Amino acid sequence: MKMKKIIILLTSFTLAGCVNPYAYREEQDVQASFTTKKGVEDTQQCILGEWQRQPLLMQITQQQIGKYHSVVSSTDNADVFSDNGLTRINYYSLRGSLDAMNGKSKRIASIKSCL
Repeated sequence: MKMKKIIILLTSFTLAGCVNPYAYREEQDVQASFTTKKGVEDTQQCILGEWQRQPLLMQITQQQIGKYHSVVSSTDNADVFSDNGLTRINYYSLRGSLDAMNGKSKRIASIKSCL
């Protein structure tokens, strides 16, 4: 039984390693979406700071590509952009049922604290 759990865990890490973290918009569904009246750059910086306070064993960085001001890690991504006069945040996650650190809930709570 222990060996089966190890194999499942290793398979999960292997599959996660095969995902291109910069193509997440095309390859993943939006897990949660939020809006705020705060500015795009201020919202991005707030999310970046909140995620860096709880790194969850992943490096966290920021990037800007076109209209997207993003906060990026290997398992979680947040796109911050202007949408019809509001700032929209789309959250993407590769965390599945093996989310032992409850990272998805922590990331979403961090985003909500920046709204």
